[in-house]
Amino acid sequence: MSKSEQLNILYDTYKSVFNEREIVLGDGSVDSKLLLIGEAPGKDEVLKKKPFVGAAGKNLSEFLDILGIDRSDIYITNVIKYRLSKVNPETGRVSNKPSTNKDVRENRKYLLNEISIIQPEIIVSLGNVPLRAVLGDMQIKIGQVHGNLKDILIEEKKYNLFPLYHPASIIYNRKLKSIYYEDLEKLKNIL
Repeated sequence: MSKSEQLNILYDTYKSVFNEREIVLGDGSVDSKLLLIGEAPGKDEVLKKKPFVGAAGKNLSEFLDILGIDRSDIYITNVIKYRLSKVNPETGRVSNKPSTNKDVRENRKYLLNEISIIQPEIIVSLGNVPLRAVLGDMQIKIGQVHGNLKDILIEEKKYNLFPLYHPASIIYNRKLKSIYYEDLEKLKNIL
């Protein structure tokens, strides 16, 4: 069975479990050597049914430009494949909300299956949530391990994990900008 067929089966199962949600599945080349993992889709991703578009897409484009990679050559997914949202009771406005450890645990097995199907050479986790989901460690922090290649095991297969700060984090914390770009240079040298 092809990787695409395996992913379709996995995604059909996912949709049946989380069928009341606004789901955005992984996207890109199933034969990619590089797998990028984010936290969860937002409003723009739900509208376009594609991960990392809108503001996140602009950050991703810069990220890929630095690495000299085309988006069509990688696979991009999220730990949680549905929008995490809340409604403001006063205005009725819907906004994104952060994931909980429970959200991560409920979605982790689907992510690990996705990784096992794609079998990338390098997994790049963007931020704390994907790092925790891949490792199964809800306490680890990106600040402890960013920019360092790490050997990990998923279903008895060895993978290389390269944890990065989320590209959006440099918008909120300017001090991270130089660290983020140094880490990207390290990743570029590995690739």
